Amino acid sequence: MDLLLELGNKIKNRRIELGMSQDELATISGVQRSQISKIESGKVDIQISTVQKLAKSLDIVLPDLFKETKKINIHPFVKWAGGKKKLLGIIRQKLPLSFGTYFEPFIGGGALLFDIQPKKAVINDANEELICVYKCLQNQDLFEKMKEKIIVYEQMHSDKHFYELREMDKDESFKDLPVYERAARMIYLNKACFGGLYRVNSSGYFNVPSGKKTKVSCFDRKTFDNLPKYFKRSNITILCGDFEAALKTAKAGDFVYLDPPYDSWDGKQSFTDYNEKDFTKEDQKRVFKCFQKLTSKGVYVMLSNHNTEYIRKLYSDYNIVVIPVNRMISSSLKGRTRVEEVIITNY
Repeated sequence: MDLLLELGNKIKNRRIELGMSQDELATISGVQRSQISKIESGKVDIQISTVQKLAKSLDIVLPDLFKETKKINIHPFVKWAGGKKKLLGIIRQKLPLSFGTYFEPFIGGGALLFDIQPKKAVINDANEELICVYKCLQNQDLFEKMKEKIIVYEQMHSDKHFYELREMDKDESFKDLPVYERAARMIYLNKACFGGLYRVNSSGYFNVPSGKKTKVSCFDRKTFDNLPKYFKRSNITILCGDFEAALKTAKAGDFVYLDPPYDSWDGKQSFTDYNEKDFTKEDQKRVFKCFQKLTSKGVYVMLSNHNTEYIRKLYSDYNIVVIPVNRMISSSLKGRTRVEEVIITNY
C-alpha cells in the first residue's frame, strides 16, 4: 500500500469532514493550496513540519494520520458470473507487494476491490446497470434512496412484480430514470431471478426468468451500509465503457487486475452474456495486447481466464498458474463442474 497516498487520503477526508475547501486549509495552515492538492493525491513527498501544520489546522493528532486504516467489513452486493470470492485467498497471495493506483476494468461484483480496499482506484464495466449501483455507493444520498427503493421491491415481491420490473428496460424512457431506481432494480432482479444470474440478450435487455422465490432478501442487513463508507474514505473513479479506455491513465507502479469474460472451451457452453456485446476471440486478443502495452509501461498486471489452449499460447511468455475451481458453465443449475482457470502475471 502506498503510504503517501494513504496519508493524503486521511488529510483529504478529514478536511471534507470539517467542510473545509483546499483554499481554506491553505489559509489556515500556511501550506500552499497547490501543495495540499498534491499531498492529497499522494503525488509528493511531505516533510514532517508540513504534516504538523496540516494536522494542527485539521484538529487531528499527528499519530492518527500515520495509523494504519482498518479494513471495512464489505462484500459484493450482487452475485456475478465468474465472481472471485472463492479465489480471493489465492489471488491475494499473488498481488504485488506494493502499488500505486488500482485498476479493474471488468469490475463485475467487485470481490477483489472490496477485499483489498485500495485507497485509490479506477473501476469500470460495460454494464450500465451495474455501474449505476457503484455510482450510488459513492454518493450517500443516492445510496439511501437506492436502499429505500430496494426495500420497497422486497415488500412488493412476486412473480408478477418481477416480470413488470424486468420489462422496464424495453421502454424508451428507461434510461431517463434516476440512477438510484435503475440501481435498485438491478440488485432486485439479480437476487430474485433464476440462479442469481445476470444475463442480457442481443438487444441489451435483461432476460433471466424468475427464480420463483416466495421471499427475497436483496442485501446483507449487517454489512450493506458499510459499502459507501469505503467509497467515502477512498479516491475511486467510476467509468462505464470499453476496458481499453479505462486503462489509459495507468502508469509505472500501478496495478491492473484483468478479469474479462472468459475464453470458451471448444464444444462447451460458457457464459459471456454480461451485456449485449459478445466477447470474442478477437476481444481476448485485444486484452492480450493491452496486457503487453501495460507491461511495457512498467505496470503490474494480473489476469484471470479459463485454462484454454488459446489463452496459454497468447500468454506463453508470462507467469501462468493453473487453478482448479468449481464453476457453473451453463445456465442450468446442473451445469456446475470442476474446471481449470489460470492466473497470469507479468511480475
